[in-house]
Amino acid sequence: MFKETQHGFELHIPLGDQRAGAQPESQPESQPESQPESLDQRVLTILNFQPLSKVEISVRLGQKEVSGQLNKVIRLLINQGMIEYTLPDKPNSRLQKYRLTQKGRG
Repeated sequence: MFKETQHGFELHIPLGDQRAGAQPESQPESQPESQPESLDQRVLTILNFQPLSKVEISVRLGQKEVSGQLNKVIRLLINQGMIEYTLPDKPNSRLQKYRLTQKGRG
């Protein structure tokens, strides 16, 4: 189960039946396996609540620092028009934050 908390998100994974000799339940083959959410989707989900800086996004993702992959995803989302700068005239400002655009919300 995936749940939003005050400081980010929690992921709860049931461990199943722990009894000796218990067999794991099999899933019908017609049901697709759930895929982990991509980094760009996670960034969009995080920005859905409020504008955040790269460092704040990184912390909410559980990273120790801003990764090169996060920088790449943010540039991609800006180029796609999904997010925008809060200070468009100063893209390199230390106060820069990112917010969803109307396209990013839909």
